Amino acid sequence: MPNKPMRSLSGEPLLAALKQAKEETKSGLYDVFHSKLDRLANHIRSNHLSGIEAAELLHQEAIKMQNEKTRLMPNARHNRLCQ
Repeated sequence: MPNKPMRSLSGEPLLAALKQAKEETKSGLYDVFHSKLDRLANHIRSNHLSGIEAAELLHQEAIKMQNEKTRLMPNARHNRLCQ
């Protein structure tokens, strides 16, 4: 597939493009997070986990997500989940 030449945007078209990119990114993140929560809920139900076990599972997933963020963005400032 040939590469399309890049256009230069400024002013309102640039703001509109940035807004659209932000909305598409948020939509994708919502889809990923929904899928992850649904998978965890199914695991909790199918394995009859107690509230404490479910909370621990959620905590482990939060740590995994934070570690992935740190791996992808090692210089980004972030709040620590596990303090």
